[in-house]
Amino acid sequence: MKSVEEWRKWTLRQLIGNGIHNVLSENQIRLESGRHYEMNLEYAIRSLMDRGIIMSLESNHERRYVVNFDKLDLAQQMLNSVTVQEPEIIQPYMAEPDGYVYWFDNTENDRNFKGQNIYRFYVKKTDSLNFAVQLLAKPIGNAKTIMMGSLNDSDSYISRLWIATANVSAESIDGSFILQNLQDKDRIACGNNRQRGKIALDIFRKLGYIQKVGSKGNSTKFKLTGTRPFTVTLDEIFTQTR
Repeated sequence: MKSVEEWRKWTLRQLIGNGIHNVLSENQIRLESGRHYEMNLEYAIRSLMDRGIIMSLESNHERRYVVNFDKLDLAQQMLNSVTVQEPEIIQPYMAEPDGYVYWFDNTENDRNFKGQNIYRFYVKKTDSLNFAVQLLAKPIGNAKTIMMGSLNDSDSYISRLWIATANVSAESIDGSFILQNLQDKDRIACGNNRQRGKIALDIFRKLGYIQKVGSKGNSTKFKLTGTRPFTVTLDEIFTQTR
């Protein structure tokens, strides 16, 4: 098994080796690493992204990686550095849920802290309002897939949480609300540790249904934007921004 630093160097070598700047997709990285693909390569890529040394781009619903030209000198230094002791490894690679395509990644909140859980969002190929999320968590072994269901299904978690969102907004004097309000409105839909509630707010925000308007203590405050769920295509889903 290669160390994380060795995989970081390997990744940078694929991207800037011999002075050529390449763009590599996730599939290309897996093909190049072949049977050697392992959890340390997954962590190496994430750590390079956390440092801003490489960036991910979305093209034709596929994630691609490039070196950040502003960090090119640092990337070269890493390529030429001496191997040092590695940090702990985190969650290994997880295949995307069957029938879903990758949408975006998000950490637990708007602030970046080392060791945060990562939520990886997917959209169903046959229903563009059906969502699944992979929780890539520390400690290793705690990864899981959370199925949110479809906004086209009134009994799904995501539909119930949209109804709860609309209701708590209507009940608020100024229309604002926080995650705890959703928890109080529908504890079952929010789930343990309010994970499904967090996920739903990320989805609604990404789709433009809600927007951040401030904070209340350590909680983010949101308001409805006026945009509501309706049938859309996958292409429209992927062009939505926060």
